[in-house]
Amino acid sequence: MLSVKNVVKKYGDKTVLKNLSVDFPEGKTTVILGPSGSGKSTLLRSLDLLVRPESGTISFPDITLDYSKPVSKKDSFDLRKKTSMVFQNWNLFPNLTVFQNVTTAPMTVLKRSKNDVEAQATKLLAAVGLADYKDRYPSQLSGGQQQRISICRALAMNPEYILLDEPTSALDPELETQVLLILEELSKNDQSMIIVTHNMEFARSVADKIVFVENSDILFDGTPDDFFNHPTTRIKDFLSGITFDDSKISK
Repeated sequence: MLSVKNVVKKYGDKTVLKNLSVDFPEGKTTVILGPSGSGKSTLLRSLDLLVRPESGTISFPDITLDYSKPVSKKDSFDLRKKTSMVFQNWNLFPNLTVFQNVTTAPMTVLKRSKNDVEAQATKLLAAVGLADYKDRYPSQLSGGQQQRISICRALAMNPEYILLDEPTSALDPELETQVLLILEELSKNDQSMIIVTHNMEFARSVADKIVFVENSDILFDGTPDDFFNHPTTRIKDFLSGITFDDSKISK
């Protein structure tokens, strides 16, 4: 299990994370929800050390890091081997082919054999329906295809947890569906995932656990059933605010 305890993050005088503690179960999908600016992406990025909080700890069963203390290169490397981030804007290397984007990091960072890495990459690309695109460059792909490659690249690192920060927010609805179906399949296969999203139907369908963040604090940490079917007044207002209701439109 991945856990963070008493995490505090500030930007100047603004506190972005207020002494947060939360567990992310292994083999489960945790969805982080909340209004814009609530601190959910900062929380997600602190799990991969892309953001360094001022205090608190992050721990796996075999490693614990104190954010308030210097982190050695070895400890940073050991932690980052356990997680892999998928960003909303893909971040593929434009000068590398699809196949090279998926295979480069496992070979150079993890020092895995070329044969093993290439065999895995071939399987991953086939699983997302892009085996025939291996020799293309990112600029030759649609947004949905690029995001599927980003997911393959993350999986190629064999992480314990995949971290996804609004992975479909830059996609149109059709392409979004393609990516969400892949993530749903990963969830069914017990891949540990932590996802920040605004898509409530997706959250309802894949989440094993929901964490609701607002004003830099955790207001809910529980099951999708409790979140969607037995919401607090604040959560009810949040869900109502992001659900289309034509009765609210003046005609």
